[in-house]
Amino acid sequence: MNAVTRSDRNSGIAGLLRNIKSHWYLFILGLVVFLSLAYAYTSFATKEYMIESTMLLQDQQPPVGTSAMNNFASEIGMFSLTDGKSNIKNEEVILKSRFLMKQVVQDLDLNVIVFSGYGFGSHEIFREAPFQAGIRNIAVDSLYQRTYRVEITGNNTWRLSSEEEELTKDVRFGSAVKLPQYELLLERKKDVPLVPGTVYSLEIISDEDAVGRLASSYNVQFSDKSVTTVDMSLIYPHPEKGEVILQHIMDKYLENNIKEKVRMADSMLVFINNRLNVVAGELSEVEEKLEDYRSSNRITDISEQSRVLIDNASNYYNKLQEAQTQLSIINQLEGYLGEPDNKSVIPSSLSIQNASFAASLAQYNSLLLEREKKSLSYTDANPVIRNLDQQIQGVRSNLLQNITSYKKELQLSTRELGSENAAFNSKIQQVPGKERVFLDYARQQNLKQQLYMYLLQRWEEAAIAKNSNMPGSRIIDNAKSTSWPVKPPKRIIYFMAFVMGLIVPLTYVNSKDFLHSRIKSEFDIEKYTDISIIGKIGRNTGSSNLVIHEASNSLIAESFRSLRTNLQFVLNFNASNVIMVTSSTHGEGKTFLTWNLGSSLALAGKKVVFIELDLRKPKLSGMMGIEYDHHGYTDYINEDLDVQSIIKPSLFNENCFIVSSGPVPLNPSELLLSEKLGKLIAYLRSRFDYVIIDSPPVGLVSDALIIEKFADITMYVARHNYTNKSQIEIVNELKRKTKIRNLYLVVNDINLARAGYIGYGNSYV
Repeated sequence: MNAVTRSDRNSGIAGLLRNIKSHWYLFILGLVVFLSLAYAYTSFATKEYMIESTMLLQDQQPPVGTSAMNNFASEIGMFSLTDGKSNIKNEEVILKSRFLMKQVVQDLDLNVIVFSGYGFGSHEIFREAPFQAGIRNIAVDSLYQRTYRVEITGNNTWRLSSEEEELTKDVRFGSAVKLPQYELLLERKKDVPLVPGTVYSLEIISDEDAVGRLASSYNVQFSDKSVTTVDMSLIYPHPEKGEVILQHIMDKYLENNIKEKVRMADSMLVFINNRLNVVAGELSEVEEKLEDYRSSNRITDISEQSRVLIDNASNYYNKLQEAQTQLSIINQLEGYLGEPDNKSVIPSSLSIQNASFAASLAQYNSLLLEREKKSLSYTDANPVIRNLDQQIQGVRSNLLQNITSYKKELQLSTRELGSENAAFNSKIQQVPGKERVFLDYARQQNLKQQLYMYLLQRWEEAAIAKNSNMPGSRIIDNAKSTSWPVKPPKRIIYFMAFVMGLIVPLTYVNSKDFLHSRIKSEFDIEKYTDISIIGKIGRNTGSSNLVIHEASNSLIAESFRSLRTNLQFVLNFNASNVIMVTSSTHGEGKTFLTWNLGSSLALAGKKVVFIELDLRKPKLSGMMGIEYDHHGYTDYINEDLDVQSIIKPSLFNENCFIVSSGPVPLNPSELLLSEKLGKLIAYLRSRFDYVIIDSPPVGLVSDALIIEKFADITMYVARHNYTNKSQIEIVNELKRKTKIRNLYLVVNDINLARAGYIGYGNSYV
């Protein structure tokens, strides 16, 4: 329809504003209701506080706490406990792990929550409680949540009751109460006084539920991508208890780090101890042989010539010893790696000059340490752990292959050095035998002693690292609660309540308009058609259908006077005019409009005649108190009566007359097609100022279209809250196909007291 595109009359914003204006009370009510609900929620909902802290995270270092021990790891060259790359993400996972949460829950008994009061209005307390509650001797595999009522009955007694378990018991503080799932023990606090009659409640849940609650309100995130500090936050209803919980999480994390360092240091000490035992045994054996030899041969000095020769031989012998030592270590490592169940790190005490082997061993140790960290958060069946086990097994196989290859190289080198050493020994044979043997023993003693002292020094450094209580990570800011609750967020709730207080009424009003199929405002007509509205008739609240007369000053009477005034702009008020009144269907008030419009024109001094051409259901005559079936239009057509004989005076105004319908015919359309209708209207036009035709509803029959050619204008009546919106299309169709000329709309039965019509007419509302 063309009317829908007219922005000046069918603006959606204008309609929306009209709806808001006419239903203002709904918006006020909506705001009051939703803001009241917001106030009630923010007043009675559990207040929750934000507890925050900051930690500096660092990678787990090798199990040594001094720079010397770190040098030891680099000196032996066989492994590195870290790859030098930051792996802080692992520490973040540990801080969020359920394992750590469960430790905190068990340490602080977070599965037992104490509330002040019982039922609605109760709130969690912490140190304010005059007793410490705990459970023991748990008799079930999984705890069911229970809430118990605790009432202080005396200086040392209390009463336990539960509706779920149907029990009531009087108990003394310090005595355990046996319950279906566990034993409940309340121990009195000396620093908090007991007040008889005070009621508390205990909520007891399983450790897993407590862990779930804690994890859901706890968060860890990095402060910035460029730093390794993390911001930790916890939302909890009791600020002091929340601070204790968050602080304990950090302390427990640092404690676990120290324990992990001690465990790794123990592994290092065990390995060094094994090597010390071997070297100590070899050193004792050499010293005993040297002592026996010197005693039996009485050796006290060595000649300078022998010293120079022996020094040259010693260089080759040292190389041979180094190769043999590395071969010995390789053999031990081969046996160590041959046991698949051995998953400890593999340190070494001597340098091995093989880059491929050292890199593989470093990778193997790194994977073992990564598995140990991941096992804090995952089980052995987890795909992450299984994947690491597979990688460890692959690196182990690679190490064994490298050991085999490197052993062959050492064996070849040993044979070559042995040959060179034998050459020098042949020269040394010229030296007295006793001196040669003595120097040989002394050389062995010196080498073994140096190795022993080296290992002993490293053992001391590892022991120092074990007893060091300084973790790598540290707390920067201790746990601190906000001074005001962060939940419920009052500003957001009040804002949402304000928005809902407007949206809900607006949705109701718009949906009501959408679902309402009948016209309920002038906007509904303007939305569907661009035909001008010439009048708006108010609701008739009286008992009489004649609402306009000389003494009338009601709203509806004024609306007819306004319609009379508007006719001056579409008709020649000084000439005779023919007005046809029709509608979509019966009941829309066209006959009522016809009578009162004629009466308003008569009150203005105009002579008016009504023609009742609704031949199927005539009502106008009866409404005026005149018989319609005697000397009417049908009689004029069928009996060839004189026009003057069918014009009847009205009973309410001397300027008003009527041509009634006459008896109801069987063929009303044919009677309206008679040429005598035109002659009748022409005669009446010459005698009266206004000829007003009450025609049949155009939406039901086509009779009105036959009459329209005699009319100067046609008034189409639409009734408020009665005419269907879809029937407005009939008016558009009539105008589009030019079936009715000079078509105007009149809206009937309007409640003029509504805000949408206050500005109507002469503003008598």
